[in-house]
Amino acid sequence: MKYGIIANPASGKRSLDDKNKILNEIADILKDVTIAGLDTQSPDEYASCARELSQKVGILIIAGGDGAFSLVMNNVSKDVPLGFLPFGSGDVLRYTFGLPRCPKENALVIQNGTEHLIDVIYCDEETKALFASIGIEGSILLERQKHLENDLLGFTAYGLATLKVLFDGYINADLRVLMDNKEVKTSNSLTAVITKLPYYGYGFKVVPQAQVDDGYLHLLIINVGLIGTFYALATSLMGGNRIGEYYKAKEINIATSTQQLLQRNGDPEKEKRTNFSFKVLPKELKLIF
Repeated sequence: MKYGIIANPASGKRSLDDKNKILNEIADILKDVTIAGLDTQSPDEYASCARELSQKVGILIIAGGDGAFSLVMNNVSKDVPLGFLPFGSGDVLRYTFGLPRCPKENALVIQNGTEHLIDVIYCDEETKALFASIGIEGSILLERQKHLENDLLGFTAYGLATLKVLFDGYINADLRVLMDNKEVKTSNSLTAVITKLPYYGYGFKVVPQAQVDDGYLHLLIINVGLIGTFYALATSLMGGNRIGEYYKAKEINIATSTQQLLQRNGDPEKEKRTNFSFKVLPKELKLIF
């Protein structure tokens, strides 16, 4: 079998019937394809299904959001080429790689695409990510989930969650950052973004300097107040963020003065902590587009 589609039942707001309909239309385009995953009941079951399918196909296609992509990336062999059909809300990967919004158009991109070797971030010697951050984003994403469960649309849910966390008095942190052979200390930091991608979800170009295949981690530390935060968001939607301290390195270790949440590929950890480590894994990921 040339193609396997591992579809996440929980990604985005489409119903299972809608997802089935779209996936069957995509199957008509790709021809030599098998579809799995929509009947999975948990992230662990989804990851197991992805591992099993990846051993039977030439190209594994993730139909889901950034979180689904992260699960698959962390649970299948790095030798398996991956495609992406954006079914999520924020769709960081769609913006980064200039993929069409329409899943059927994306199927044609994969069918006619070539293999690209992409760097990844190795977080705490445990998990892989394409973007991560320490700070306010984890709290925003946890708050956003409450709005999504109440059937609010993705961008609306994200905006309301951001306002609530900001106005509830989010506690900033002082950071001690070790990068390769350099040490940086910053105070009152709202977030530290460690990424391979220039974009966050919804088209926010937060780290415009980031490149997916240059062999470096890209770090942006933002330590501004409420007005500066809104300015950063505004400029991120208007060509690229202009706020923050930017660095790049191959290894980054961060210690925080207060306990903080880490989020990876849009998936926040549940427990806060004060020490984090990251290193780049060059050309770790095979992506078809």
